[in-house]
Parts: sequence; structure tokens; C-alpha cells
Amino acid sequence: MRNHKSSTGFTPALKNKVLYTVGYAARVTALMFASGTLMQTYLAALGFATQWIHIHTTLLQAANVTTILLCSGWASSGSVIRRTAMTALPTGLLFLLYLPTCLIRQASFPLYLLLLLIGAAQQALVGLITVCEYTLPYAIFYAEEYGRIVSICGIISSLLSLGMGALISALTVYLPFSTVMPLLFGISALLMSFVYFTTRAQADLRGNHTQNPSKQPPELRAAGLLKDPLFVRLIPANLLRGFAAGIISVLATVALARGFSETLTASMLSVQSAACLAACAMFSLLVRHASPRIFLLAGSLAVGLLPCLLTGRDWIFLGVYGAILFGRTLIDYATPAMLICIVDEQIAGPYHAWRMALQNAGMLAASALAACLPIPWLLAIGALSQLISGMSYYIVGKQADRPAPMKKEEA
Repeated sequence: MRNHKSSTGFTPALKNKVLYTVGYAARVTALMFASGTLMQTYLAALGFATQWIHIHTTLLQAANVTTILLCSGWASSGSVIRRTAMTALPTGLLFLLYLPTCLIRQASFPLYLLLLLIGAAQQALVGLITVCEYTLPYAIFYAEEYGRIVSICGIISSLLSLGMGALISALTVYLPFSTVMPLLFGISALLMSFVYFTTRAQADLRGNHTQNPSKQPPELRAAGLLKDPLFVRLIPANLLRGFAAGIISVLATVALARGFSETLTASMLSVQSAACLAACAMFSLLVRHASPRIFLLAGSLAVGLLPCLLTGRDWIFLGVYGAILFGRTLIDYATPAMLICIVDEQIAGPYHAWRMALQNAGMLAASALAACLPIPWLLAIGALSQLISGMSYYIVGKQADRPAPMKKEEA
């Protein structure tokens, strides 16, 4: 489809970039409060033991993985734009269900069960978002532009997250964490509503707004991916990458278990945002001049610093944590930028759904082991896992240095 200017002066391609960027930033900011550091800190503030927090994280990841596995064809069953938008509203509404839990200031099994049910439902919807996330770019972007666009999205979302993290850190100095969370849940609900409208307004540049799954060869939708050499070669790498990411996802709990304060774990959010901002800025500036696999390898080396978190000083812990998050962000942005150039659009939905399922299965295994492994062993295994994964992607990624399979149409 040829680009033409609308009454607002935007071409469809430019309009997509703007809408996707602001929607992406809003979604990332909102989902900060659905799991990870803030949710783990919230559970700890309510009085739940570390082991119960690990179990909560594990079960939420299980809900996410199960949804991806069962719904790998979700993005191919209709308009990928419409289906992506459809997941945003219920995800936001579930944030409002957290509000009553903020009135209960004492840990109990009914409260834990309620938090678990809300979180699991929300992670199931995030699983559907994940299925759509790697098919949507084929419809709204040109392949060679994708890496730069998502890195700019990362810069903006990191700035928002950084500001939000600074606000939370300041508020928790004067207020209990459980008192701050109602405000954050309300903001998240509004942001996800905004995501719905920005997604729904995007245009399909292919001129084909629906996809009929029956027209896809059945073997491309699930188990037949085992016949794809690229998918098979990266199975161990995806599992190991997920395992390392799972270790990183529970570092707030690791910090609390090692005696650090809730103020430090809240500060981890600001450090995370700053690290993501720096990584996205570097990726945006250099992605046109270097292969994504270079960033993958560099990011893996940074994640290899996980054992250095065994320090007892606050500032060293936060510094190493920032370096690790810098590396993980490089990996997160370089991986899809590399794969979009070597994975055919026909199998993109199932391919990325099952790739993310493998990665999330690795995260699930890491969360489960985190409850029983000694912290030094946990960090060492996480570092080794990412180093092996990064090297595998670096070797396979040589294919991404060739021209992308999708051709940019005339603007």
C-alpha cells in the first residue's frame, strides 16, 4: 500500500510510528506494576514471606506461558491490530481489582489467593499481547525500520519509568508502600485504556487487514516448527535466555533476602529505568552501523555480572544491577530486530509465540528454583545461562546480516 498523507499531514507509516511509540510507552509503564520488582515489594510490604513471593511469581509466569502455548495462533485468527487492542482494556480493568487489596494491611491466605487470581488473569492477557507483539510489526512497519523504532520506544518508556520510579522512591520515604500502590494501580488502568485507542487507530500497511489461519499450512502453527532449522537451533538458547531473565526478575526478592531495605528495592526501579534508557539510546544510535548480534553478545556479557550482586554495599549492588539491566535491555531489543530479518512473515506468529513460550518456560524454571537454591548458585547459573544463550544467538545471527526478506514499499 502506497503511503499518502491524511488530513492531518501524516502518512499511514508515520502515523503508525507515532501511535505505536506512545502506546508502547504507556503499556510498558502500566505493566511495571503488574509483576516484577514492584509487585514483589508490594507482597513483602503486606507481610508475605519470601517463599510465598517466589511461588506467586512462578505461578504468574506459568499463567503467561500456558496462554502463549494454547493461543499461539491468536494473532493469525483475524486482524492483528484489532486483536492487539482487544487485550489492552481487560488488562487495565484488572488493575482496578487490586484496589480492595490495598485496604488490607495484614497477610492472609484469602488475600494471597485474591492477588494470585488477579495476577494470573492479567498475565494470561499479557501472554496474548506477547503473541501479537511480534506479528504486529509486519503489518505496521517496514522490516529495516523496526529496530530503530522500538529502541526509540524504549527511550521514551524508560524516561516515563524513570520518572515514575523516582516518584515512588520519594513517596515510600514518607508513606508505607501499600499506601502508594492504589495510586499506581489507578494510573496503570488509565494507561492501558490509552493503549487500546492508540493501537486501534493504527493502519495495516499491507492492505490486508485480516488473516485466515485456515490458509496457513497446519505444520507452521505448532509442532511443525520443529521442522524449521532456525527454530530448532535456538531452542536451548531461548530456554537459557529465559532462565537468566527469570533470575533477573526476582532480584528484588534476592535483595530483600540479603537484608537490603524496601527503599533500596524501590530504588531498583529507577536504576532499571536509567539502564534501559541508556541501552535504548545506544541501540538507537548504533543499530544502523552494527549488526544486532553484536548487541546481543555485549548484553550477554553484561548479564554475566550477576554473581557480583553478592556485595554487601547498597551503591555497589545498585551499580551492578544497573549494568545487568543495561545488558538485558540490549538483548531484549536486539533479538526481535535480528529475527524480523530472518523469520518469514507467514510463520512469524507461531514462531515468536513458541519462542517466547520457551523463554517464559525458562523463566518459570528459574522462579521455581529461586525458592530452593542458595543465592550464590542461583546468580552463577543465571550468568552462565545467558552467556551460552548469547553466544548461540551471535552465531545464528549471521543470517540477519543479509538483506531482510520484507521489501520496503515506495513511500
